[in-house]
Amino acid sequence: MKIAIDLRSLQSGTVSGVENYTLNLLKKLLTMDKRNTYLLFHSSFKKMNLPEFNFINAKVIKSRWPNKLLNLLFKLKLKSLESIIGNFDILFMPNLNVVNIRNQTKLAITVHDASFAVLPEYYDVKRKLWHKFLNVKRLLKRANMIFAVSNYTKNDLIKIYNLPEEKIKVVYPGVDTRIFNPNIPALNMRKLRNTYALPGKFFLFLNTLEPRKNLIGAIKAFEQIRTNTHLVIAGRKGWKTAPILRRIKNSKKKHRIHYMGYINEAEKPALLKMSTALIYPSFYEGFGFQPLEAMAVGTPVIASQITALPEVVGDAGILINPYNTRDIVQAMAVLDCNEELRNLLIKKGQERVGIFNWHITAQQTLAYLEAINIS
Repeated sequence: MKIAIDLRSLQSGTVSGVENYTLNLLKKLLTMDKRNTYLLFHSSFKKMNLPEFNFINAKVIKSRWPNKLLNLLFKLKLKSLESIIGNFDILFMPNLNVVNIRNQTKLAITVHDASFAVLPEYYDVKRKLWHKFLNVKRLLKRANMIFAVSNYTKNDLIKIYNLPEEKIKVVYPGVDTRIFNPNIPALNMRKLRNTYALPGKFFLFLNTLEPRKNLIGAIKAFEQIRTNTHLVIAGRKGWKTAPILRRIKNSKKKHRIHYMGYINEAEKPALLKMSTALIYPSFYEGFGFQPLEAMAVGTPVIASQITALPEVVGDAGILINPYNTRDIVQAMAVLDCNEELRNLLIKKGQERVGIFNWHITAQQTLAYLEAINIS
């Protein structure tokens, strides 16, 4: 069987949840699958620095079409993916994107969340227009199978798009415990602390700066706790960031708030390990890689009690109401001083991460893909 995989989600130049999912899943799939061949497709007029996929069962095919033009050609059905990369049996898209394939070609898509449909007010005009152009409902109706990264996302898709339940398969992403584990070298942490002039003790907010992530809520809570600790913020600037940056600048504790900007994947384990706790008060998440990575390195988590985060964190963290600042304040205050509770949550977190394994993710994904081909 020939499986085409859309790599265009890896072309952003940064690593977020979608890129993390795509990279780790592909590496496991290509390593374990000895039966099928893979056509790995991406498109860009410019030179792209994509990860290497040197596997005997995989061929990377780059199109020189600029993506905006290619998307338009796909949308108008003036070009098919087969005309670019040749025939294949299944197209697997690790994220929503514009595509045009032949009617007989099977299609499998991973959906990471439905926030764009549930909370459109948190998106800027550019992203609203993109999702309208994408026509998510039509794309999901065309798909033969949909992978959801959580039961919450699955239920959202059924409710919003009236999709049959049997079409959606929940396959949890994993965490790479070779990278995210409690044994982070002290040298790595010392180097990171010196590079970014990090304080001795801090809570960590690690996420894209956008309204849905509720950084303002975390800052409000931090301003209210009576402590000598600091708040470190790491993540790229997303959209609608002006009020967020203004809140940081005007905070009464601005001398204790440190914005690092975007950090690369190699720096994340040490940063998570050094922090008192990860603060993750999002209004909506389809999964939650950062809480999972924090638990893997042995750092307690404060996360929202809504959407998909309870599926990830379980009872291994403190779940809070993201709309209630007092809730976040109490969670931060108790983890700031209660070492016994911190140790309990660290232990529970270490046990919980075993549920999320990339090898299992790849096994389940492959089994479902092969099932599509024979259905």
